[in-house]
Amino acid sequence: MPSSRRSLPAAALVALLLLAFAGAARAAPKRIAALTPFTANTLAELGVRPVAVGQTLGGHDRLDPRLKGVPTLALSHPNGPNVEQLALRNPQLVLSAPIWRKGEEAMKRLGMTVAYSDPRSVADLLVQTRRIGGLVGKRAAADRLAARQSAAIAAARRGIRRHPSVLLIMGVGRTSYAMLANSWGGDVVRQAGGRLLTGGLTASGGYARISDEAVVARDPDIIIAVPHGAPSDIPKLAKYLANKAGWRTTKAARRHRIFVSAGNSLLQAYTDPGATIRDVRAKFLGN
Repeated sequence: MPSSRRSLPAAALVALLLLAFAGAARAAPKRIAALTPFTANTLAELGVRPVAVGQTLGGHDRLDPRLKGVPTLALSHPNGPNVEQLALRNPQLVLSAPIWRKGEEAMKRLGMTVAYSDPRSVADLLVQTRRIGGLVGKRAAADRLAARQSAAIAAARRGIRRHPSVLLIMGVGRTSYAMLANSWGGDVVRQAGGRLLTGGLTASGGYARISDEAVVARDPDIIIAVPHGAPSDIPKLAKYLANKAGWRTTKAARRHRIFVSAGNSLLQAYTDPGATIRDVRAKFLGN
């Protein structure tokens, strides 16, 4: 019995040490790089300042003002950031997107943890907001942020009166891609009350090539064109899409309902989906 009593404190000490080590292993990373505007803005909303953010196509005008001065990493296909430049920032955690998956191994070899977060639907944005909060030790703040986002989404969808038919088309040079329901922009348009005319088109990435003849055959009430390319090319591409000859016989063209969305809000998720839904309703759908 005496030896048994003496062993109890030792066992308790071991248990406490194991708990301490487990707690240390779960400690939130202090140095985080965010490669997408969604992850960067989410960190800012949660009170976390990243050590670097990824380059945003079209500029940083929609990045959270609290990210001002954070170093920007150039991104290139298929690896994402230059690993040497990323290493200079020494992040413990890299919040990346599947499009940059090719660069994951190089990051891991440098001891970085890589997590992917790139919402392609409004519902997934709420899930990913909470997930990022868990990764960076801000779960309660993330729950509050997701609750505010959910309320803003519900408010933005309130009072939808009409459901016009829509083709949301990404223009890459002179090539057109229909943005499907499984793309970020496609889901936003549906949330805003638009009926996507994409039946029969499939693509795992959410973008299916579409000809001018197919656009005319589907004859949408509204065409929302999204130019995609180098920032210097966007104005010329936007003008081309707004006056595209191949779409002239569509109902949208005849009624002057071809719109151009030159920003990033329909290409990538940000932390304000309610505002994006309101913009789509007010600027394009009129519902």
